[in-house]
Amino acid sequence: MMRPVYILLFAFLISCTADQNEALTGPDLIKKSIAYHDPNGIWPEFKGTLRIQDSLPEGRVSRRYDVSFDNTLSKVIYRKDDLHFIVWGDSVQVFEGEVTEERAKMLRNYYTYLWGLPMKLNDPGTLIDEKVLEETLDGVRYHVVRVPYEKDIWYFYLEPETYRMAAYKFYQDEPNQKGEIIYLEGETEFEGMKIPSNRTWYRTEKPEFLATDMLLDLVSN
Repeated sequence: MMRPVYILLFAFLISCTADQNEALTGPDLIKKSIAYHDPNGIWPEFKGTLRIQDSLPEGRVSRRYDVSFDNTLSKVIYRKDDLHFIVWGDSVQVFEGEVTEERAKMLRNYYTYLWGLPMKLNDPGTLIDEKVLEETLDGVRYHVVRVPYEKDIWYFYLEPETYRMAAYKFYQDEPNQKGEIIYLEGETEFEGMKIPSNRTWYRTEKPEFLATDMLLDLVSN
């Protein structure tokens, strides 16, 4: 006699859960993704070195390099072959090789942003669209969050169940679909923080492979 009551209660709970998922906004999803990737809030005080190797299209030589972070001081040390420099706040010091101050700061920002995702979406001034999109990549359905910047527009693909960041893309010219999409594979853990191990880059306007960045090791400074 009680079975219909349980059925109704179960249906009600499923309905409530669906309503809660539908009510999630872009900022909500990014918070959940950050909670998945950095549950202990390590990134703002992260001090560590990423040892990276890239795999490039045929005809180009792959490289290995180290990028050391001290996020408490906005400091990045970059080492590759005959290039070694440090960016500390607004100052640049080159120990070996040649690099302009502008490019050194660009590289600091580039590695800090990409390897710090999704945590970097907490930065002041970041505008996250409220509306959540849905898109299928390689047969898998993802929540997609749009984040517009001054010069480009980014889309972040999150797994619906875990909110793990599975891919992201950016358009420098959205009307003509010109940009790049980056697929994320594997995870390297550091004090509970989960950093994607491999990033594979393609163009969005044509099926062109650009590179794969592979995280070989992550060690504490």
